[in-house]
Amino acid sequence: MKFRLSDYLVLGFMGLMTLIAGNEILHRMLADDPQTIAAIVTEPTVATVPLAPVTAAPITAPATTTTVTAHDALQADLNFLPLPEGTPCQEWASLAREVGWHESEIVNVLEEMWQESRCLNIIPGHENFNGWDHGLLQINQVWKEEVAHLFGSWDRINEPEVNLAMALEIWNWHQHHHGCGWEPWSRPC
Repeated sequence: MKFRLSDYLVLGFMGLMTLIAGNEILHRMLADDPQTIAAIVTEPTVATVPLAPVTAAPITAPATTTTVTAHDALQADLNFLPLPEGTPCQEWASLAREVGWHESEIVNVLEEMWQESRCLNIIPGHENFNGWDHGLLQINQVWKEEVAHLFGSWDRINEPEVNLAMALEIWNWHQHHHGCGWEPWSRPC
């Protein structure tokens, strides 16, 4: 069997990508810093495509932005679902549930979020942004067209609720077609 120059280039590129991914995994494993910045809780933005059926209620007062710590937000939002002690990223559990993640997958979502972003919304401008992967679940630019189609613009992937909703879309597709929704994140099913 003869190899062409393009075969060697593909193998070299795959090796380089493996080294980059391994370096990123090692960096994330060694960077075991807890979240120390305050969370900013805001009213969710209106999606161009509904994320889930919602009953509309009249707005009687303008939305306000309140700065609270991640711990306070966690305590206020987690009454709906008892999570095992030590589950990371619990401050995002309520939003994950709101965009449609099933309760049986919430712990997996939060654990994967910890692996991907250490519970941080890593977007352009963030010191850990790698240029390709966006947000809490590090959605890759390969999904750019799908995000724009579903949510109106690729830039919306930087919004936590859209990031979680697109992750769910990806998860559902892989669950339906391959029997493992976590396949794109290399998480065991």
